[in-house]
Amino acid sequence: MTSPEPEVPRSEPEPGPERASRHDWRDLEKNPIVGWAKAIALGVADTAKDMLEAGREGARDAMDEGWERFDRKTKHRRK
Repeated sequence: MTSPEPEVPRSEPEPGPERASRHDWRDLEKNPIVGWAKAIALGVADTAKDMLEAGREGARDAMDEGWERFDRKTKHRRK
């Protein structure tokens, strides 16, 4: 008969390297990727606002020009 093997005492696993807390990545002030993304997003937003304003100004000018042409045509009718 074989004797039962002695039980090996189970120890706690050795702690691994310190892992970043789950919420550390949310510290947006220190995250450079978030800083770059924010700068790009704000740059795109500024560009879009500028483009919209330029489009509105162009449309306003075109409407004014159209009304001026209409006024010129209607004020000097032929008899």
